[in-house]
Amino acid sequence: MQSRHVASILEEARPITSDDRLDDVDTPFRILAGPGAGKTYWLVEHIKEVIKRSDLLGPNQRIACISYTRVAAGEIEKELGSAAAHVDVSTIHSFLYRNIVKPYLPWIRDESGKPVVDYRHVDGHSPHQPVWGIVDNWIQDVSEMPGIWAFDDEEDIRRYLSSLRWEWDREAQEWELTDRGYPPDGPFPSREANLREYKKQCWQAGILDHEDVLYFAVLILNENPNLTRFLSARHPYVFVDEFQDTTPAQTEVLRRLAANGSVTGVIGDVEQSIFEFAGAKPQDLCQFEPDGQKTFRIVSNRRSTNAILDLLNHVRQASSQILHVDEEEERKKGDPPVVLVGSPETAQDHVKARADGEVHTLVRSNILVRRLAGAGIPKESYDDSWEKLRAKNPYRTEWLEAVLEAIREVREQKRYGEAVHIIYRGLRTRDGKLLSKVFTQSGERRLTRKDRRRTAANFLPLLLEDQDRHFEMSGLEFYRSVRERLLEILPDAPMVDPGGEYAELLEDTSCEALYATARLQSGDGRVKTIHKSKGEEYPVVLVHRGPWGGDPDAMVDHLLMPEEAENREDREERRVTYIGLSRAENKLYICVEKLDRDEEVRINDLGLIVRRLTESAGDD
Repeated sequence: MQSRHVASILEEARPITSDDRLDDVDTPFRILAGPGAGKTYWLVEHIKEVIKRSDLLGPNQRIACISYTRVAAGEIEKELGSAAAHVDVSTIHSFLYRNIVKPYLPWIRDESGKPVVDYRHVDGHSPHQPVWGIVDNWIQDVSEMPGIWAFDDEEDIRRYLSSLRWEWDREAQEWELTDRGYPPDGPFPSREANLREYKKQCWQAGILDHEDVLYFAVLILNENPNLTRFLSARHPYVFVDEFQDTTPAQTEVLRRLAANGSVTGVIGDVEQSIFEFAGAKPQDLCQFEPDGQKTFRIVSNRRSTNAILDLLNHVRQASSQILHVDEEEERKKGDPPVVLVGSPETAQDHVKARADGEVHTLVRSNILVRRLAGAGIPKESYDDSWEKLRAKNPYRTEWLEAVLEAIREVREQKRYGEAVHIIYRGLRTRDGKLLSKVFTQSGERRLTRKDRRRTAANFLPLLLEDQDRHFEMSGLEFYRSVRERLLEILPDAPMVDPGGEYAELLEDTSCEALYATARLQSGDGRVKTIHKSKGEEYPVVLVHRGPWGGDPDAMVDHLLMPEEAENREDREERRVTYIGLSRAENKLYICVEKLDRDEEVRINDLGLIVRRLTESAGDD
């Protein structure tokens, strides 16, 4: 049913290129565009046209441009240049938090009139990291309630609580608190009321995660309809990129803005939806149709060579892309993709020995990232130091990660402004004071937002003076070095000197190892998961899926029988493979660990080259 609906929409869509502009900037639009189609370029240029031609924009109004990740939002803002002054570019969570949740959270109260959230202590939002003090209190409170099934250890509890998400049922107009399928053997606890009690305790501690932002945004708009009209008047244009990855709650907010007058524009591709496990509903791209909306299709691919594009169209099993040919140069056919048969380590060495430039390896799981990136980690090992540190003190660990992330932004990206912003976010406050779990603040001095920005800007140069020496330190020495440097700026608010088990954990690992493993978790580097590569492109790509869901090597099936994906999970896994392959610009290598002779013949028939590797990277 869904595929026929997509097909009919594509058939009716007007073909355009990324260089085309819409005749009427006040018409709602839907753009269907595959990988490498230049949709970000098209969106940036369309926004510039809106700024030049619109009669709806006033001095106090801004265009809302929603992107899936903060990095993508930053790229759009950069490409907009001076036009960015008229645009609010952000992720959906940041947009809803700033415009709805943060200012109106005090309005949400329980039956007794008490605020549901201790809004005075709310300072932003982040992925959920369970705090053991709250978890322990909650377990004691609900231990006598029916429906409790206990895990064997605290780590299982932490993983389960980290998997919680809110699901919005549009037809019933209500929320359900559920999990992402962890653990496979049964729920903990089995009753939603118990989980809601856990959420309430987090909120009373002033803790909001990304899922809560969506929950409260819709709740606030439900109880205060006039706010939707105000938000729509403030943002007469709302454009959303990567719309196939939105959740029903996000789509619900956009529906309400459209109904209240905002001109909406959505861009996406159902074949690039790989976040259904996290609640995304790719069919919303097909079903979101406000009055007057026109649908367009960018049919070309500006990224990959023709040889790679032929393979992508075969795996895609939907509308095909065509090679984009500009007026200056016709892209060459390019070398055929190469299937390497052997271990991923051998394949990676093989490609690195032959590639002209950097090689980016894309894999299916974090376990494979750790395995293939191990050579870049001290002692060629990956441990769970960060998980252990978070379990002991999530607040100090969050600050430690922020400091290392800021150093990484400067060392590897030369993004000083982003590094200052990261430190600013890390300097979390409560009632105007730095968090007591991280900083020991004497007196009644408060730290305003302006003070935090000034502190972050002054702290970064001091931090960078020691960066070469940092990697010779243990984690504990690094922590104390940061503490000493920060004292030069905030002498009356020193960092808490770690002791006990937290200090032992820091002492047992090096700063270099913490830096390297934090980088892996963030998705930086030349080895990353396919999910974290979305929106990116690289000249040379090696893709290795590895086993998943009981299939020893789904890659071979996706290459030879892409049409065999019948259920939702199989279709999403095929799309994961497709996205990995579609990141390549010039050269594409695919690693499979086993391939029989019949499969080799069929892969050759697709125009691919097969090379069987020995354990030596230099042998073909």
